[in-house]
Amino acid sequence: MTEKHYRYLQQYFHDLILKKKMPYETKLPSERELAEQFKVSRVTARQALQHLEAEGLIYRSNRRGWFVTPPAVIYDPANNVSFNLYVTEQGYTPHTEKLMQQIESANHKIALLMNIPLGAPVLFLHRRRYINQRPVLIEKLYVNVDLLPGIEHEDLTQSLGQILRTKYQSPYRDMDLSFKATALPDNEAKDLSTSTGQAGLQIERVNFSDDKSVLSVDYEFWRHDAVTIEISIRN
Repeated sequence: MTEKHYRYLQQYFHDLILKKKMPYETKLPSERELAEQFKVSRVTARQALQHLEAEGLIYRSNRRGWFVTPPAVIYDPANNVSFNLYVTEQGYTPHTEKLMQQIESANHKIALLMNIPLGAPVLFLHRRRYINQRPVLIEKLYVNVDLLPGIEHEDLTQSLGQILRTKYQSPYRDMDLSFKATALPDNEAKDLSTSTGQAGLQIERVNFSDDKSVLSVDYEFWRHDAVTIEISIRN
């Protein structure tokens, strides 16, 4: 294998995609088919595909193959707009799947962030978010059940912020945000149907009520090619 071989293959598909000759969600040939078509090894074909993936131009879905990446959704984490709303407003179809929900004891980190006793009950919610049937986001949320009694009986595939506003009259007021570029951990990569170690974006958000009590602590794991963060600040 020489560098020029996979670079040629990478550039070939790079140009097709940027010139819109391959619409988004188009399925690419398999590694075997590429190797046969371009007279290269499967290792060379795989390396070209991996470089295109690193550019954000294609993505791999486990057991399905490689696809042209759709345009990233624009997301402002500081704006209390629900996932369903901002995705729909950008012309896409959102969907939320609840993977797990349970009451559990707050660990040291969650207890510290929420300012509650170690071992106090919290609601753990694990959700997978889709855009146009593509899994793009894993959410792991810890909700303060002492402040939000009965929250576990709500439809938690819906916007948590909307439930807080309408049922509890306790909307998010302030938040602490942190962002980290990361390699997707094993479980999150599996949930997103991609490979462990793929590039991702991790967002941690602590949401506060009017009286500065912590309502929830949210961890988001995004595919790196699925989202563009834009935050508007006005004085």
